[in-house]
Amino acid sequence: MTQLTNRQPFFILLLTVVFLSLYAFQAPAPGPESPDNAGEKAWVDSIYNAMSEDERIGQLFMIRAHSDLGPDHVAKVEQLVKDYHVGSMCFFQGSPEEQIRLINKYQEQSRIPMLMAIDAEWGLGMRMKTSTISFPYQLTLGAIQNNQLLYDMGVEVGKQLLRTGLHINFAPVVDVNNNAANPVINFRSFGEDRYNVTAKSYQYMRGMQEAGLLTSAKHFPGHGDTDVDSHLDLPVITHDRARLDSIELYPFKALIKRGLTGMMIAHLSVPAFDSRKNRPTTLSRATVTRLLRDSLGFDGLIYTDALEMKGVTKHFAPGETEAEAVMAGADVLCLPEDLGAALREIKRYLADGKIDPSQVEASVKRILRAKYRLGLTRFTPIPQQNVREELNNREALALKQTLLENAMTLVRNPGDLIPFNDLDTTTYASLSIGSGVRTPFQNRLADYVEMPHLQVGKEISGGKADELVSSLSKKDVVIIGLHNMSSRASQNYGITQSTINFVRRLAGQTKVVLVVFGNPYSLKYFDELDWVLEAYQEDGTSQDVAAQALFGAFPIRGRLPVTASDKSRFNTGVSTRASIRLGYALPEAVGMDSDTLSQIGDLIRNAIDTGATPGAVVLIAKDGRVVFHEAYGHHTYSKSQVMERDDIFDLASVTKIAATTMSIMRLQGEGKLDIDHPLSQYFGDLANSNKKDLVPREIMAHRAGLHPWIPFFEQTLSGTKKNPKPSSKYYRSAASGDYTIPVTEKLFMRQDFADSIWQQIIHSELRANKNYVYSDLGFYMLGRTVGQVSGTPIEQYVEQNFYHPLGLQTATYNPWMKYDPTTIVPSERDQYWRQQKVQAYVHDMGAAMLGGVSGHAGLFADANDLAILLEMVRRGGHYGGRRYLKKEVINDFTHRFTGDSRRGIGFDMLELNNDKPANLSRLASTRTFGHLGFTGTAVWVDPDQDLIFIFLSNRTYPSMYNRKLGSANFRPRVQDVVYKAIR
Repeated sequence: MTQLTNRQPFFILLLTVVFLSLYAFQAPAPGPESPDNAGEKAWVDSIYNAMSEDERIGQLFMIRAHSDLGPDHVAKVEQLVKDYHVGSMCFFQGSPEEQIRLINKYQEQSRIPMLMAIDAEWGLGMRMKTSTISFPYQLTLGAIQNNQLLYDMGVEVGKQLLRTGLHINFAPVVDVNNNAANPVINFRSFGEDRYNVTAKSYQYMRGMQEAGLLTSAKHFPGHGDTDVDSHLDLPVITHDRARLDSIELYPFKALIKRGLTGMMIAHLSVPAFDSRKNRPTTLSRATVTRLLRDSLGFDGLIYTDALEMKGVTKHFAPGETEAEAVMAGADVLCLPEDLGAALREIKRYLADGKIDPSQVEASVKRILRAKYRLGLTRFTPIPQQNVREELNNREALALKQTLLENAMTLVRNPGDLIPFNDLDTTTYASLSIGSGVRTPFQNRLADYVEMPHLQVGKEISGGKADELVSSLSKKDVVIIGLHNMSSRASQNYGITQSTINFVRRLAGQTKVVLVVFGNPYSLKYFDELDWVLEAYQEDGTSQDVAAQALFGAFPIRGRLPVTASDKSRFNTGVSTRASIRLGYALPEAVGMDSDTLSQIGDLIRNAIDTGATPGAVVLIAKDGRVVFHEAYGHHTYSKSQVMERDDIFDLASVTKIAATTMSIMRLQGEGKLDIDHPLSQYFGDLANSNKKDLVPREIMAHRAGLHPWIPFFEQTLSGTKKNPKPSSKYYRSAASGDYTIPVTEKLFMRQDFADSIWQQIIHSELRANKNYVYSDLGFYMLGRTVGQVSGTPIEQYVEQNFYHPLGLQTATYNPWMKYDPTTIVPSERDQYWRQQKVQAYVHDMGAAMLGGVSGHAGLFADANDLAILLEMVRRGGHYGGRRYLKKEVINDFTHRFTGDSRRGIGFDMLELNNDKPANLSRLASTRTFGHLGFTGTAVWVDPDQDLIFIFLSNRTYPSMYNRKLGSANFRPRVQDVVYKAIR
């Protein structure tokens, strides 16, 4: 791991960010252009010459518009368009559908199509929070080291705004925020470093403009170093010209050189540019014209900040404000308070010679040129159909997650505690402060390791603190999430003193990992903490990503974009190694298509409707990420219990790979067993049998000459063939005396019959040849061999060597001993032996008669646990910072047995003989390995596609004789969809 902090030579940091900044400026990014200069000039001149004076002035006005304020507001806007010939609108809150409807309506009423703008710094979600995507705040983005991602975001934001009829985004914010108390810029800035702000502003701008949008950098000449909100008063920036030129102006100058299309002027008093008292830069010709236009050479559109803000209205009257802004050199007057007064005063300034008519002409023609380049010579209505679905597209959501992943910043990490490694030897707990319910952060933590999840309010009383410290201090690691924070320094960023005191107190008694879902300036309160992850934002995706970061689903690379304290300075951050565990993402993040995957639901609903299975769970992982995990139907056809994603299933023969083969591979890698030596060397009971020369390799490939199975349970029945019952000779309804083997909760078998089972297996006849015949008998013996070689029964061996250290939470034999039966899917209503519903006890008869544990069946698990186990195998036996299996052993076991068209060693594989039935999707690669289970399960790993497919069902309920799931090939058909979804 590496760490970059303020303790390293500053010149290294400087050279690094300068290099990154220069690298970002490899190519210019012009906005929408007209290749037809003659046609553009002719159109602009003709429109301008046909205008009256009032119409020309009207082009300078940008009025406020909402799509959620009802008919009175709409009527008012329509009247303003009619009366004042306004040139543009700025939209605020509403919905995308209504915004499009109103834009179409307003444009229809305007002789010259209007420019439509919005303040969408982090996308449409800034104004349409509940219906569109909010991308990360700029301060969050400031932590990202890969600036290409900001370009990608810019392209997506540009597309989304254009789709809703907009042409201008008042973004990016290029203010260098070097004042922690700034109440108005703060999290809207990329941070305190001019190079970082410049590089990221450029990429965001470039992306939006290349998508076809006009952008507007703001807030010129720099709003970052103030503690006054210009919405409420006029901030004063007292720096001299040299300082302003080197810091505040730096990003603006860089973007001007790279094709910036618009600039918004802030309401600031900057004596270095204009010494008049209470003179906002918006109304300062020295700032707008002489500095921005003449000195810096900016020829794009110049917008005022909202002219209804107190930073300007406190010192200037309506009408006067707008006239002074035009005189200063502004092209577009945003949100004037009184259009009538503004029109009158501008005309008066023109008549009095205060405003040069040529200046108005230049501004109007600049606006008209922008309209021509945007195709607004005539208006084409915007379609409303499917707009919400298009805006909330999965590629955009996947991009949002990628941005947040890259922003996660590990501020301190002594001893490399993060990502967490030892899940089996470390105890964990989580505490969410500021939330009254279990958070998305805690929900994702729960996917990695079992732990208690607590919540508490921001004010933690002494008694509550005592209670929490008493319980949490017993844990090795406590993960604390800070929630519902504030961005404002004046509110201590939403952190109470009681929270600070509690966190410090607990950190004195155990390891506390603090995760801050809010402003990084708040880190100043937690300098004493050793482990801190800055997650920047509160939304569900941020919380999900933060939990994944702690467990190593992706490398942490973010750097603090601001300085909070001496121990949390700009560019501080610890980088962690590459992904060590499964992550969770959208299909689009790994090049899969969500719409295609939705067909899985159609197939399984068809399976349910046709009686193939009561329900199912499907999980898909690709490239180390779970990208699809859905539950369908119910536990039974009575529909009394809905199927859940974390329900536990009887895996049947998947046990062969998830328990027995895993164990044999480990013992082989440790040199404790050789699959090419006779099994009798390890399982001594075979020494004097006809099986003394059988080798595990052949047994595991089902080529050892063993018979398929022995129906042991039939030997213990009484009654008639039509009405069989468990014989009282072998069973009791409650455990007593020698009847202690639990077949079900109501059926206990006599102990000595288990010995009879083993003797029958050991002395069973062999077939005449070793052609392929699928057999359970060999895996009975292999399961017992694991116990004899390791000195530990197989159920304990897999728990100790795989399931517990991997953090699996459901994988187990005999789940009735550990879990609520209602979370375990029933497998059958047995009417041929047990005479009851089989739930939480193994369905397989032989495994049931051995107390639920065998090498061929008996394992239960949920889909997530299976995904983790198989991901470990896919990664060559290494997972979570620990090696479980040797890669060369895995390679041996997952290659076909010599001369076989289907079987590996323990693993099933794609059947290569097309004359035989397909056991999985024909679209899978030939190297795909896994297994099917009798109860309706399937697990497959395709190493060529880095793909894991898990299908869990209870097709045997209510009867195991129901073969519809297999006869209709539902499992391969679902898997077909998965491959078709790969782009």
